[in-house]
Amino acid sequence: MLTTFFYPSYLLLAIIIVLTYIPKKDFKEYFIYGFILGGLGDVVVVGLFQNLLNIIWFKNAGIFYVLGQNLLSPPSWILTVIIYLRFLPRRQPFLYIYVLTFALFSVAYGYLVHNVGLFDFRPWFYPFFSYLTFLIWWSIITWIFNKTSSLTQRDS
Repeated sequence: MLTTFFYPSYLLLAIIIVLTYIPKKDFKEYFIYGFILGGLGDVVVVGLFQNLLNIIWFKNAGIFYVLGQNLLSPPSWILTVIIYLRFLPRRQPFLYIYVLTFALFSVAYGYLVHNVGLFDFRPWFYPFFSYLTFLIWWSIITWIFNKTSSLTQRDS
């Protein structure tokens, strides 16, 4: 039962957070970044690490298992990236701490999904190499957003 409702529960909570904290006028831009860097990023990372390298894999996804992935993982990443970007600090020291901490939270979330029974990985991959993967991913997201978003230009 927990495996069936884990991702839908996470999505519901994330939707509530997004609707509460994202200004309506900024939603489109945040969504574009979330879709490209979060949703499509998840598909690429899972495709690489699961289908090519066989380091991670989804399991027990039931009706949400589509093309070797959990169908609700990309929407979860879209919303997570939107929330991440909304609260992204502008000052350098805090920005570095934020990225490092989010990578740590991502590893913890991976363990949580693993413990629920929806995700598995090679024992050597977690926590060190997964942390490096998330650190690189969140750093790329941060860099792209800071270099290209009108939201960061407007807030400066």
